[in-house]
Amino acid sequence: MFGLQIRSVLLQEETKSKTIISKQFQKKNHQNQSNVGKLVRKESLLSDACENGNLQEVKKLLGNTQLNLSFNWKPFYIACKNGHIEIVKLLLNDNRVNVNDESGDITERYNDGQPPFWIACFNGHIEIVKLLLKDQRIDPNKADKYGDTPFYIACQKGHIEIVKLLLNDQRIDLNKGINQYDQTPICVASKYGHIEIVKLLLNDNKVDINKASNHGETPISLSCKYGHIEIVKLLLNNNKIDINKANNDGMTPLYRVCREGHIEIVKLLLNDKRIDLNKANIFKHLFIVLVIMEKLK
Repeated sequence: MFGLQIRSVLLQEETKSKTIISKQFQKKNHQNQSNVGKLVRKESLLSDACENGNLQEVKKLLGNTQLNLSFNWKPFYIACKNGHIEIVKLLLNDNRVNVNDESGDITERYNDGQPPFWIACFNGHIEIVKLLLKDQRIDPNKADKYGDTPFYIACQKGHIEIVKLLLNDQRIDLNKGINQYDQTPICVASKYGHIEIVKLLLNDNKVDINKASNHGETPISLSCKYGHIEIVKLLLNNNKIDINKANNDGMTPLYRVCREGHIEIVKLLLNDKRIDLNKANIFKHLFIVLVIMEKLK
């Protein structure tokens, strides 16, 4: 009987101990969750401060050594995107910052894989581009998730001063065409009619002016397709241009301008002694040729 009483008392004490431990654990867990919640809120505040250019708030928040600077929308990326150079300078001096970290929210639902240097080039923030090029940690060739490099995107957007900067950097691959169409920077500049950028690229011996995309498109074929006559003239003045190079569908530049109806460019090409009418394959579309010849009378 006495033994049963002792056993009962021991069980009661054990139950009390488990209850106390459970309460302590719950309290500690609640405190941890609360601390995590506070950090997340501060990280969100830091993100907002970087977006709005609030330098003093950024300085204040960076004082918290527990902050994670690679959470969802990265502060460094945001500052580069919005052109806040003083905040960019501040973050460059923080060891917690990964200067090549891509964009993207925590679920990666909207992640375009845009590195900070890439987005600065895309948005034309030349002072930030200059600053980042001086930092040896920056990878100036790092592409977004579609394979577009910073140099490629600067050529596409027509940011000529940034293109000049990048042309003078020995690290830049001027012919890297790794986007989904494998177009080179000079191809995309020709396509979008950025004549001053095309001039710059033609003056650089490292640029391959005949390198084709994975569809077989070249700078001359794209400028012909989109009717950029001044760029066509510029390219025709270069002896290295392959004026008869066909794309994967067998269409040469002359065939393309006949098809698109760019009459003035047709005249230009027909007056060039390098044109091979047989290779042009224009006789497959005899009706188009007849219409053009009628307009040329």
